[in-house]
Amino acid sequence: MRSQKAQLWGWGLVLAMTYGFWWEAAGPVFSQPEQVVEVTIKDFKFVTKQGPLRLGLPSVIKVRNEDVERHDFGSTMFEGIPTQIERDGAIVYGRGLSGVFLDPKRDVAIRFNMTRTGRHEFRCSIHPNMKGELLLLSVEAV
Repeated sequence: MRSQKAQLWGWGLVLAMTYGFWWEAAGPVFSQPEQVVEVTIKDFKFVTKQGPLRLGLPSVIKVRNEDVERHDFGSTMFEGIPTQIERDGAIVYGRGLSGVFLDPKRDVAIRFNMTRTGRHEFRCSIHPNMKGELLLLSVEAV
């Protein structure tokens, strides 16, 4: 009787772990799509293309350097929040990553959850006159 209970408990644990792993892997399938902001660096300017952004949703900023010079994309908007930077096949995870350097003709994807409303500035630390911004308003659907 004791070994039968242990065997049932073991199968229950295996099923729970299997279900948990499946649910974790399937999570992105059931989650909402990412909000995408596209930023192109060209002629020493940031050109931003964005739709309405909502709080708490997964967001990705895709930055492409079309210039012949190296640039930096950095912002305080990432301070204190988990951020993922994908570039050249490598992924860096961190909290409060301040930015990334981009060589000519390279791109990067920065993933995070929008958590703070307001105007979020970004800049190039190499060329201080290069600045841009994202605007996140807290507006409910009408």
